[in-house]
Amino acid sequence: MSRQAEPPGGAASTALAQRVGRLEDQVGALIEAVEVLARGFEDVPTAAERSEADEERAARQAHDLLLLVKAARQEGG
Repeated sequence: MSRQAEPPGGAASTALAQRVGRLEDQVGALIEAVEVLARGFEDVPTAAERSEADEERAARQAHDLLLLVKAARQEGG
């Protein structure tokens, strides 16, 4: 029964660190996208009415952010 222990800091540790880094980047992009959407939909006291154009712009910006993250993930993955 030979059991091989992986040395600390080995390939699995490096791979895990890379996966965690990518996950952090993706979560950061999702947070940014949600913030953009929230700004587009929030009812700002200084604005009499929020416009559909503002909402559409926010949705488009959020979508663009997510597409950028997806493209970066495909390039790096």
